[in-house]
Amino acid sequence: MSDAKRGAYQAREKNHRSVYARLGARVARIRVRTLGLVGGLAVLVVGLVMALTFLRPDARDDAAPAAAPSAPPVANANGQPVPGPTPASPPVAQAQASSRFGLNAQKLLDEVRSHGITFSDDDAVKLVQIGDANVARNQPDLTADDPQIRRQLTQMFPSLTDEQAKIETSCLAEYVEREIALQHHTVPPDERDDHGG
Repeated sequence: MSDAKRGAYQAREKNHRSVYARLGARVARIRVRTLGLVGGLAVLVVGLVMALTFLRPDARDDAAPAAAPSAPPVANANGQPVPGPTPASPPVAQAQASSRFGLNAQKLLDEVRSHGITFSDDDAVKLVQIGDANVARNQPDLTADDPQIRRQLTQMFPSLTDEQAKIETSCLAEYVEREIALQHHTVPPDERDDHGG
């Protein structure tokens, strides 16, 4: 090969090398951009999946069978939850849900049952109605033989004996006093409660 041809070949190859070098640099930039875009998209997808995972309700909640309709949480006058038993049966849960003052129907039912007088779960609605009516009176210091509570008890539960009505009137009066005290953030006037508060 002659020097002229060799020089032309070398120049052409040098020209091709510079084209290849420019092309290689451009491809490298495209690769970096593409990798950046793909990487950014991957991070976005992973973040979205994680956010949806944390915002989704637990699968455990879906798997648990619904034994009773859930009643609203018991709350005081300021809307803050108040600890207490959770309704154990649908009638009790419905009674609690119907309470104007957020009375805990299960707690009320357990309290009146603690005196050995039989009340059914269906009676919770009547007891909550009596409780609501007397909390609405907003009298923080009721007597143990409050005539209004006793009249309501004997009307709703005509099978109660005089002695049972007397016991349950006292019990309901104490319960109402505690609920009013909770609403007003005060201490109930009768601290001699035999139910432990």
